[in-house]
Amino acid sequence: MEVRDPDKMRRARKNKRFTQRELGMLVRRTQTTIYKIENGQLKNISEDLAIALAARLGKDWEDLFVAHEDVATPVTSAVSTDNHKVPA
Repeated sequence: MEVRDPDKMRRARKNKRFTQRELGMLVRRTQTTIYKIENGQLKNISEDLAIALAARLGKDWEDLFVAHEDVATPVTSAVSTDNHKVPA
């Protein structure tokens, strides 16, 4: 999951009157993790953490995060179809 807006995360935390340390403890992460999310240093987080943060902040996860869809990339073959050799 990608953090949609780090400033929005910070405002939501402050509106709930949590310190970074308190929020970190509630979602079983460190204060440093919360700091990095709020300052844009940690842009991608696990789905579990995103859902836990949104729940503790009283927000829908879609308001705070963008889900990354797993997109299957097509596999191309690098096998040559040229079986002809030029005589020396």
